[in-house]
Amino acid sequence: MKRTDIVSMLSLADSFTIVNGVLGLFAMFLLLSGEMRWAFSFILLAVLADGLDGAVARRVGGSIGVYLDQFADMVSFCAVPLVFAYYAYDVSFTVAVEEVAFLAAAGLFLVCGMLHLVRYHVGEESYFVGITTPAAAIVVVTLSQLSVPVWAVAVSMFVMAVLMVAGLPYPKIRGWLYIPSVALLFLAVLFDAWETYLVLLAGVTIYAVAGPMYMLLREEAL
Repeated sequence: MKRTDIVSMLSLADSFTIVNGVLGLFAMFLLLSGEMRWAFSFILLAVLADGLDGAVARRVGGSIGVYLDQFADMVSFCAVPLVFAYYAYDVSFTVAVEEVAFLAAAGLFLVCGMLHLVRYHVGEESYFVGITTPAAAIVVVTLSQLSVPVWAVAVSMFVMAVLMVAGLPYPKIRGWLYIPSVALLFLAVLFDAWETYLVLLAGVTIYAVAGPMYMLLREEAL
């Protein structure tokens, strides 16, 4: 019987996927230590690592990335953003309307995030079906960092949950889209200012709204 060493199957691209998951874990540790700003930065760095694993895999290939990626994304972009928002607003399990709405939206976000990741890894499309979990995570943590009302975060989680499982096509961040995306993430990591958070949020909102329209127009042009 042939035995396979799982470590020997890892590729360079897989290492970025692992970094993504570890950054998500460290973001949660930072939250538990009360370091909101650092936790926010680590989540954004996890988004960058997630983008790099795909870029590297396209060039050098990957062995187990298709399986590893969904587990890292579950940590960094499904679970951690919800814990981030929960901590930011000091939510508790009470019968208050806002807190019940928050918890319900958080549960829906997690479930839809899991379904989106499964859908992506069993699909064969050259584009994303539903908005990506990193994009959804950015919306939730950025609104929380901006300290908008808790009901607004609950609404954002609900909207992102629906978009993650919607049958809408979204372009992959490649080519000319890659540079501005990375620039927005680095700005938010380097500068702790509401202006940079708004710019990042605006970028993701444009992607959420214009992404499906761009894909439909491109399909009609072909």
